[in-house]
Amino acid sequence: MKNKWVMFAVNIALVTILFIALAPVYDLLHYINQLFYIAYFYIFIGIIMWVVRGGFFDGITYGFRRFSNRMSKQKDYLDDWKEKPLPSQTIHKSLPKFFLFHGFMLSAGLVALLFIYYSG
Repeated sequence: MKNKWVMFAVNIALVTILFIALAPVYDLLHYINQLFYIAYFYIFIGIIMWVVRGGFFDGITYGFRRFSNRMSKQKDYLDDWKEKPLPSQTIHKSLPKFFLFHGFMLSAGLVALLFIYYSG
């Protein structure tokens, strides 16, 4: 997505639609709850992608591929396990940034609404 602010507006619209559809009472607390679910979904996915993109699972993946290739009774000589992309190579560099940006922006809105809720 080229324009991150359009996607941010789509996320706010999604939170509002979920609030209208799922809230038993239309009050600020239930809107904050819906915003929390969406914001931390983005943060959770962004952190997982950031860890994978950092190469944390590359050694484990390489080891399992090597082990399964050596221990396999039916050798597949066309399977080039050394040339398969590692998990860090399959995630584009901008994808974790996208999820983390939207998660933190929605969290900033969440904190602002919590401040309004508890000050009033």
